[in-house]
Amino acid sequence: MLTKTKYLPLLLLLSGCNLSDSAPQNDENNTDSPPITDIEVPEEIVQELKDQPTVDAQFGVLYGQYDHLLDRSDSLTGTDENQNGIRDDIETFINLLDVTEPVRNALMQDARQKQENLYHDFSENTDENIDKAWEISDKYLRVIACKEYVGMAVRDMTNTSKTLTALTYNTKSRTLAYLAYNRLLDGHLSTLLDAKEEYCE
Repeated sequence: MLTKTKYLPLLLLLSGCNLSDSAPQNDENNTDSPPITDIEVPEEIVQELKDQPTVDAQFGVLYGQYDHLLDRSDSLTGTDENQNGIRDDIETFINLLDVTEPVRNALMQDARQKQENLYHDFSENTDENIDKAWEISDKYLRVIACKEYVGMAVRDMTNTSKTLTALTYNTKSRTLAYLAYNRLLDGHLSTLLDAKEEYCE
């Protein structure tokens, strides 16, 4: 089965996006506030997370409580102290979820794939950029296969991916960078992968 990997959710609808006109910058030290790497979560929030029917609903709880701590700096990539390819604030959100480790790792893989295009300049429509954009996009097929392998429901797989997209591109400069990357995927077709452990990072 062939499916287009071009993916354009309603990024600008996420409440709290920074729509300043500052120029995109890729300076990882240019942050307006310290990254969130350690949140003391009250017991009632822990219980609320446990009570949610889906992983994406847990993301909703965390966003409702801690959206003010998300990285909205001018840096495209934000802060990634441990250099694992995931912005620290998003990694913290994933670590707070009440999920099994295989599911957590699959979500980390999803977040890493969504972050990767921010490390490249896709403003020019060149063959090199198109090849790189397709290479990054195809990694999402591995994400889908891994999420399915670890037992996530299809709707939750889709919704958590949309939420991670919104969290990743949560400023104007990040959204514009994503759109530049996404435009290079026009006409790109890929084959879905079987749900196998080998596709999990």
